[in-house]
Amino acid sequence: MRKETLQFNSLGDSLTGMLFIPENKQSANAALLPAVIICHGAVDYKEHFFGFAMFLAENGYATLALDMHGHGESEGGRYHVKMAEWVPDVNAAIDVLAAHPEIDASRIGALGFSSGGTAVLEAAAQQSRLNALVTLDATVRNVINPLEVAFFKSVSKVGALKQKISGEDIKLSLYEMAIRVPVSCNPDVSQTFFDDPYFKAGYSAYPLPGAIESVVIDTLDRVDKITIPVCVIHGEDDQVDPPKSARLLYKKLRAQKQLNIIPRSGHVGHLDYQKDKIHDLAKQWFDIHL
Repeated sequence: MRKETLQFNSLGDSLTGMLFIPENKQSANAALLPAVIICHGAVDYKEHFFGFAMFLAENGYATLALDMHGHGESEGGRYHVKMAEWVPDVNAAIDVLAAHPEIDASRIGALGFSSGGTAVLEAAAQQSRLNALVTLDATVRNVINPLEVAFFKSVSKVGALKQKISGEDIKLSLYEMAIRVPVSCNPDVSQTFFDDPYFKAGYSAYPLPGAIESVVIDTLDRVDKITIPVCVIHGEDDQVDPPKSARLLYKKLRAQKQLNIIPRSGHVGHLDYQKDKIHDLAKQWFDIHL
């Protein structure tokens, strides 16, 4: 396969992604490729999905692992998670892939993890040009309890005032709280995540209101507007966002759909014990619908 670094504009900011392209075209007249956009979660970055992207590329899909607004190598408010930015990011990625000389603009899908799952669902609910979705441990409702929601909302109101005055969010130190909840059934994977300097920096200076939509969100209220096929994949042992979220999402969807609750899989299913099964489920869905 080949790799191309893509840089493109979304809402005036530069986004960066890595495109993995299958080497399966024998001539200039060979068929155009289907494509998949991979969207990471909050306080995350595209490199965590390079393994998934390479697997899809090896199976015939041009696959774009994207740094969303405010994350990785992309511009924007650092660690901000705003669907008003992330949905345009998805649409900007569609534009870039649709214009690529080797990609079929009528066969573009997306895979979204955690808050990236929020983004691809919100994009599809707004009738984007996506043709199929896979969600992985997607965030579709509040992932914190009502008292925490009230606290985050209150701090965000004060943070919004601070933004107007200084241009800066309020930043909370949530790292010690974040590492109390394993992200994987595999303790080594959880520890690697928690030791990542990027993870430490993000949760040590968690911006409010900039990142509130990573934990307080009502996407479930809009997914019934989605008309394209959706494959819902969720870890049975996800302690960050319990599998009840996946079951509620599946129930609310009105389009063609599939639900997969994966045993021995936590929140970061793409890195956990069952990652090969998750890879295969995503491929099978895209094989059918792209």
